[in-house]
Amino acid sequence: MAAAAVDKCRGGFGRYKTWVTTNPMAASEMEAVVKWGSYILAGRLKHSTLLCEIVYAGSRLFEMFNDFLIKETLPQLNTKQGDRLKVLLTVMECVEVLVEVAAVQLWGEMGRWAVVTIIQLAKCIGRFLLLLRYKTSIVPSPPIKPLDRRGVINTKQASFMNQTHGSASPEVIRLPCSGRVMRTLAAAPPIHLRTFTLPQPPNNNKNEPVLPKVFSVKHMTAEAMHILRPICHLSGMYLFGQQSWAPWILSLGMDLTSLKLYNETLLSASEKAELAHRRINLLYYLMRSPAFYAVTHRRIRYFLTTVGNRVPLARTICQPLLDYIPEWQKIYAYTWS
Repeated sequence: MAAAAVDKCRGGFGRYKTWVTTNPMAASEMEAVVKWGSYILAGRLKHSTLLCEIVYAGSRLFEMFNDFLIKETLPQLNTKQGDRLKVLLTVMECVEVLVEVAAVQLWGEMGRWAVVTIIQLAKCIGRFLLLLRYKTSIVPSPPIKPLDRRGVINTKQASFMNQTHGSASPEVIRLPCSGRVMRTLAAAPPIHLRTFTLPQPPNNNKNEPVLPKVFSVKHMTAEAMHILRPICHLSGMYLFGQQSWAPWILSLGMDLTSLKLYNETLLSASEKAELAHRRINLLYYLMRSPAFYAVTHRRIRYFLTTVGNRVPLARTICQPLLDYIPEWQKIYAYTWS
């Protein structure tokens, strides 16, 4: 009986894996529906905050699981300790807000800050392990980025074309009268891999030599400051209070100094993109106390109130936002993800 149930589960998992790998964009739409469900539930039920975080964290874990299925690397997670650590840190970032909200409802504010501190310490240790032991130049947030599903489709399409027709077979033809470029019928991939765009020319930069990474003292200092920034901010809040400017200025100064110390000429394109992402994240300082209550909150309230009073039907959207923004600020301003 148990063996039959296991076989049935394996068969269902195999069918689901086949569907995800052949329909990655449909899987993305399904994940988006689940994720938007968390926004729809916000403020509409008694324990909507906890329920929203359960749905949102589940959607992120669901997306990561599907990414592993599409990349077909799920069985390989046990081969490299660095990969396992990246998965652990990514899962931690997916569920940290959920754990924080649950801690508030179970143990109050003291329990909340205890859980936040434990999570940030664990993330700090994990990031230092990636930096020092596994030689990760820049540890992104999250360590495992969501998969570019459209890029996967294009890669599979190109692989299918190479395997089926070889490099000498033409993939497109130009009509003699109109000059229009069209794909040949023989070069058409399976219907689930079609993008209805012409094949792109091969990348001629693939064989360029890759320069070895040089971890200078400035680079290591910059990344260490970025990793230690949440711990320093929490320590400053404990010493000076949540409404003090001292921890806010300390963490902002560490962020700016860290970004200034990097030598971008030695970084890859993905690492430069991560630094650009960190620069954009500096805007989150407007949502952290005390800047939120001193500067940002009044302007957001004025804008939403004006729009709600002057635009027809906008009040039904603006009023819930006005009520829920302080709650969002209280929850999300200190996740550092």
